[in-house]
Formats: sequence, C-alpha cells, structure tokens
Amino acid sequence: MQQLFAPEIRRTYKPTQLITLDVHKACNTSYKLDEDYFVRTLMPFARGSIAGNAIYAKVLNDYRGGKQVPLTKMVLNEFDPNPHGLILPGGKVVKRFNGQRIRRVAWKMVRGLHFYHTAQLRPERWSTVGVQLYPLDGATPLPEDVLAFASFAPSRGTYPGVFDYKFEKFDLPEGRNLHYWLLLLWDRIIVRLAFHDPACTCETCVPEAHAA
Repeated sequence: MQQLFAPEIRRTYKPTQLITLDVHKACNTSYKLDEDYFVRTLMPFARGSIAGNAIYAKVLNDYRGGKQVPLTKMVLNEFDPNPHGLILPGGKVVKRFNGQRIRRVAWKMVRGLHFYHTAQLRPERWSTVGVQLYPLDGATPLPEDVLAFASFAPSRGTYPGVFDYKFEKFDLPEGRNLHYWLLLLWDRIIVRLAFHDPACTCETCVPEAHAA
C-alpha cells in the first residue's frame, strides 16, 4: 500500500521495488477511504522509527494544511480519557478503532500478497479472517504465538523499515488449513491476521462455501 510510504521516505530512500498487481480500478478505488482511515488511526502508534516518524509528520502536515481534516478529527475522537466514566491510572487513555475498516484493509493487503506468492485468489469476504493489532511500545506484551512465529519465519518485505511481512500455512486436524500472517508497519506495529483456507472443511467454512 503506497500510503504507508511517507513522502519524506520516498524522497530519501526512493523505494522503487514495490509489489504491484493488475486490479480492477473501481474495486481498488473503493478501498481508498478505508486506507486513509487505516493510516491515520494507526499513525499515533508509529512514532519511534524513521518511517513511523515520517508518516506521523505527514499526517500532521496534511491536517495543518487543511487536508483530511474531518477524518483526522474523527480519529482524535477515538481517544477516550474516561471510558465509561472511569479514570485511568497514569494519565492513560483508551484508543478505539473501527475494526471493520482495519480488517478490510489488512485483508486486502494479505489477499494481494497471497496472490503474488501463490497465484491463488482469496474471497473478498471471508468470515474466518481474524485481525489483531500489537504496538511495539515496550509496554504491551506480545502473545507467545506472535513471538514464536516472528522468531523463525523469514521476512519477505523489500523495505522492512516501512512494511514487512511473514506468513505460513499450517495443516491442522479436521482439514482446517490455517493461514497465519504477521504484518509489520513502520517497524512499530504488528498486525496479526489468521484465516482458514477456502478449502477448509470445518463447520464454519463449509456452509459459507456453499452459500458463496
């Protein structure tokens, strides 16, 4: 997703080896608003790396220049210092997300990368797709499965300081065929995405496959 590369990064490092795929223009354009939201709602957690600081500065400069003002204000309103009237310790606040929009963009990226590596198409809508976010802030513990997978799976990103990814398919009992992906954004945020293979024969996937 080109939006992940801030203008400062593109000028300084000239990333020319981005993966591109031929897609239907109208379908791709339909993701633009969700991609705008995706970058801005995650941007507050990106600070601390070169790419993260650059995307943070880019979003703030856009806002100061009158660009994406309503969207940026909406994201600011996702911060809640008193969730349900609670006073959080240490000046902490709750950050809310539109999970459906996060999931849609993350799944789009994985679908494209999966096709790039395997030439296999995945449905745009697939109910078994699960998405979790983990900031690399030193305070949020990572689940054991994320730590283990990150330690042995090879990195595949051409520009890992901006975007890196790892994936594997695990053949589990009952034909579930679990796909497991980790996306690393700006070297500061991990997105874990897992889904059943469309050929899965579990009780969740079989009715969905028949409906499709």
